[in-house]
Amino acid sequence: MKKTVIYLAVTAGAVIALSGCGGSSAGDYQGDDTKSNFYTLNKQGGTNSHLFYGEVNEKSLGSLKNVIVASDINTTLDVRYPVVDSSYEKIENGYKNLYVKTLHYVSAGTAYSVDMNKSATLNAQVIESGLSNPSYTDVDYLGVKWYLTAQKDGNTTLITPQNSKVLFGNRKLLSVTYSSFGEAIDGYLVYNNDSNKIEKCSLDMSCTDIMSAGSRDFEGDILGTTYSVVYSNDKLYKIDKKDGSATEISLGGVSVASGHGTTSLQGNSFYFIGSDKNLYRVNIVDESVRKITPNSDDNLEGIRAFTDSYVIYGSDTILKAAKKDGSTTKPFTLIETGLTKGYKYVTNYGVGEDFLFVKYSVNRQTGHTTYQACIFNDGKVECKDNSFWAAVTIKKDGKRDYESSFTYTPYAYVRVDNTDDFGGGDLKAIDPKHPMDDGIKMGNVKNYNFQTFITNYRYKDTLVDSDGEVILYAKNDNNFHVDAFKMNLLKRDSLMQLTNTNPVNVAKGRDHCHGRVCMICHNLAGGKIYTDVNGTKSAYKHRVKLEFENGDTVLTDIAKGKGENFSTLLTNLTKGNFKAYVLDENNTVVKHSLGYNHKGVEAANCNYCHARGTTRNDAPGTISIK
Repeated sequence: MKKTVIYLAVTAGAVIALSGCGGSSAGDYQGDDTKSNFYTLNKQGGTNSHLFYGEVNEKSLGSLKNVIVASDINTTLDVRYPVVDSSYEKIENGYKNLYVKTLHYVSAGTAYSVDMNKSATLNAQVIESGLSNPSYTDVDYLGVKWYLTAQKDGNTTLITPQNSKVLFGNRKLLSVTYSSFGEAIDGYLVYNNDSNKIEKCSLDMSCTDIMSAGSRDFEGDILGTTYSVVYSNDKLYKIDKKDGSATEISLGGVSVASGHGTTSLQGNSFYFIGSDKNLYRVNIVDESVRKITPNSDDNLEGIRAFTDSYVIYGSDTILKAAKKDGSTTKPFTLIETGLTKGYKYVTNYGVGEDFLFVKYSVNRQTGHTTYQACIFNDGKVECKDNSFWAAVTIKKDGKRDYESSFTYTPYAYVRVDNTDDFGGGDLKAIDPKHPMDDGIKMGNVKNYNFQTFITNYRYKDTLVDSDGEVILYAKNDNNFHVDAFKMNLLKRDSLMQLTNTNPVNVAKGRDHCHGRVCMICHNLAGGKIYTDVNGTKSAYKHRVKLEFENGDTVLTDIAKGKGENFSTLLTNLTKGNFKAYVLDENNTVVKHSLGYNHKGVEAANCNYCHARGTTRNDAPGTISIK
């Protein structure tokens, strides 16, 4: 059985790399910085940490799988995420010295911790042993902090970042409590699984009931305040963690629509999509309610991101923006998906007043894909051709911006220029103050899609460089495998491929790219098969065969999910009109279209026309077996 590993970089210039991995390193960039379109980054001060990297779990794109720590303890990780926590010093109107503090993982039922400070000896320390089912919970308070919870004899033991043990009983950690934001932690906000109540507990677990609720009713914290939010039994409550009080907030007679992504927290506000298809903002502090969208909107299926002034929302086929204060007379349409155009990710990168997203368009004759890295700011969209955004890294000294999705001050953007069909190209470090201009070219990677916006969401708040170096992950959209790459944001030609994984057999296992538009998950060509035209249930182990008018055929791959999805390359669709056949696992035809009425590349995005609920271009419903 192939072992998947994480390695730790011991120094900025020396990593434990896999054999066969290429890469080079160079000195500081010596380009002509007098040119108006060229900007370099200044080296950051503060604490530097060891870098860690590893293969990406091919069965759940973006997660890290098994781990071997570079130390005298040689262990492999249980099937759980390794987790990292960060720390910073709070100062007036901001923070300083943000750095990655520790790496945590669980192996064979034992929890380990690695001090990531470069001044420390790199070694795995046992945190706790003899407890079953250990898992981690993260709390965003003065940096991301991870708490370990473990079960024994039906009771929970909580282990704090300071390695102190607290007996929790049959409870779940929701958050930490404090008298005011920035003060020392004085207790815990928990859910009691026995009484079905939310409780406020002191550090020694003296607990008082706050309110009855369901185990999943806790929405989260209003960062920068002492408030948490609960939505239970169609009612909204704010909990003041300072005194443990719960206050119901009236929604003005509007109910929250059911569905994924219909509620979100940002700044001091709770946002929700109403059953009337309008977007609402509830100020948790003063308890005011404001309607944001001027009219009901059928495209309002989910809340995607926030800038300081705008809410980004939409569906799999459209992105829109409306002002938080409700002053928008008509929401801005950023991009609407068509047969040969759309947006690359459902990205959540609002950075200050900017919203970063990626558009694409497909050539109808050749299948060639062109990408654009775009920024929306104050009602205007600016794009750079043949480019897309790969990452945003954090400044070590800056200001916490709770109003936007990216709550730290950005240090650098990573952009891919001169992109190929799959999103590979020249990786560049970009000054956020000049996002459309040239930066430092760190290297070139072909056919890889750097999806850091989505795949590294667990590490978004700890993506801090160490002596300029960062680790990013990318998926090869040509043969379905994911690798880790190291680069120095201050040095040209510093890109190094750290892993070289084997291609994934897409016909086996779960290989679902969560968080991306369906069309993109299938290499810009593919769709999903259901048991009926209403799309109520997936049809596993089925695929589609395409037959062209000239007699040529293409058998698509079974990809993603459990086989209910299919995928092929755009270049396979350049032979003209085709007829589609649905095949079962024995390659027997169970359903087919009536004629050669699918127009090649224009029909690549099967789910666009065969969508659930809203079909297009006279499609008879979803692609189904009945």
